[in-house]
Amino acid sequence: MKSIASLVPLLGFTLGLAAAEPVRLRVDFSKPEGVWNMPALALGQGGLQSEPMIEPHVKELRQLRPATIRLFLSEYYRIYPKHDTYDWTKLDRELRAIRATGARPTLVLAMKPPVLYPRVDHFLVHPNNYDEWERLCEALARHCRDAGFGVAAWEVCNEPDIGESGGTPHYFRTAEDYNRFYTRTVAGLLRGDPEARVGGPAVASADSFLVEGLIAHCAARNVPLHFLSWHLYSDSPAAHAANIAKQRARLARFPALRDVKLFISEWNMDLMRPNLAPGFQPCFVLETMRRYAEAKLDMAAYFHIRDCFVDPADFDWMSPGGRRFMAHWWNTMPQYSALFDHHGRVRPAWYAFRFLGQFKGERYAVEGEEGNIRAIAGDGDGYKHLLVWRYEDSGPDEVEVRLDLAGVPGRRGRVVKLDPAAPVNNIQVIHYGRSEALGNVSLKLRYWDVRWIEIE
Repeated sequence: MKSIASLVPLLGFTLGLAAAEPVRLRVDFSKPEGVWNMPALALGQGGLQSEPMIEPHVKELRQLRPATIRLFLSEYYRIYPKHDTYDWTKLDRELRAIRATGARPTLVLAMKPPVLYPRVDHFLVHPNNYDEWERLCEALARHCRDAGFGVAAWEVCNEPDIGESGGTPHYFRTAEDYNRFYTRTVAGLLRGDPEARVGGPAVASADSFLVEGLIAHCAARNVPLHFLSWHLYSDSPAAHAANIAKQRARLARFPALRDVKLFISEWNMDLMRPNLAPGFQPCFVLETMRRYAEAKLDMAAYFHIRDCFVDPADFDWMSPGGRRFMAHWWNTMPQYSALFDHHGRVRPAWYAFRFLGQFKGERYAVEGEEGNIRAIAGDGDGYKHLLVWRYEDSGPDEVEVRLDLAGVPGRRGRVVKLDPAAPVNNIQVIHYGRSEALGNVSLKLRYWDVRWIEIE
C-alpha cells in the first residue's frame, strides 16, 4: 500500500487537471444602460492607385455601416492639371463609390500639383503660390459641397512627420512650416464650404512635435481646429487607447480648444511584426474598438479596405526612392492589414466589423467578465446582440463560458462562431433554439475565439 506522502504529488497533479469553474456572463436585456456609443466607425483606403478601389466592394462595405471612409486625395487624381483648371473626373468617381456604401468621405489632402510644386522633393512643403493654392482648396471644397458628397472631415496632409515613407509627399521639419501650410489650407477650404470640418496633423507618431505645435498655434491665433488626428500601428489595444488620454490632456491646456474632437485616422496591428495567429486580427479589432469606446474616442478609421498592387508610374510625384519603396511595400512584401487582400478576397477582420455594425441601439451591462473573457451587449435592427471574445494567447487551452440571459423570454436565439481559419464561410451557426436554453450552451473559447449571440 502506498503511503500518503507518496500520493501527494499525484493528488496535486490530479487537482491541477480539474476543470476550472466556467465564466458566467449575465445580461438583462430588459434593463438598458444608455445608448450604444461605439466611436464612429470609419474605414480608410490607402493611396495606392487612381483606378477604382472602393467601387469593387461597395456591397460588402455597406454591410459594415461605416460612418465615413477616409480617402487619400493623392496627386494621381490630377484635380489641378494646369493653372486655374480643375478636373474632378477621377476623384468624383471614387467619392460616388464612397457614398454608395452609405458612408461620408473624409478627404486627406495629399496632393502636390506640379504647377504649384515644380520640383519633386518631400521637404518642399510650401506651394510656389499660396494664393493659388488657397483658390484650389476653395474650389475643391465648394465642388464637393455642391456635388452633395457630404465630406465629413478634411485632414491636412498624411503623416507629414515621415514624408514619402508614409505614402504621401509632405515632410515637415518644423512645426512653424506645418502651421503655416495648415492655416492657409483651411482658410481656402472654409471659403469653399463654411460648414467644413478641418483638422490634422494626421501624424505617424502621436508624440510628434507637430501635434503640440498645431494645438498651440490654433489656440493662440484662433485658427479653426475641429479635430486632432494621429496614427498608430500596434498589437496592443492598451497602447491604442493610451494615446487618447494623452492627446486630451494636451488639448485641455487650452480652454478655447475644449470642443476639438479626437480622431485616430489610421490604426491597425503592428505592420512590421504582426501577430499572425488566424484569430488574432478580428479579436484585436473587437478589443481595440471596445477600448476606444471606453475612452470616449470620437472616430477611429481602420486602415485599410483593400490591398492593391501599385504602378510606380502613378507616383511620379514621388522621388525615385519613394517610388521604389511604394512598389516594394505593396507589390512584394506580405500584407496583412486590409479587409480585402490583393485579389479581393475577404479577410476575417471584415466579420469583426460586421458584428460591431449591429450595435445601433440601446446598450446593456454585461456582468461576470473574468480575465481576458470580454463581452458587449446591445440592440440593433430589432434584435438583441451579445459579442463574447477571449483576448489572450496564454493560459488554459479552453475556457468555458456560460450565459445567463434575462429579459428575452420565449425568443429564439443563435450562437455563431467566427472561424478565421476556414477557407470559406468564416462564420458558422453552432446552436439555435429558445433563449432560455442558451444558458445550457457551453461556449468553449480557445485563444482569440469570438462568439456572436443574436436573440430574435
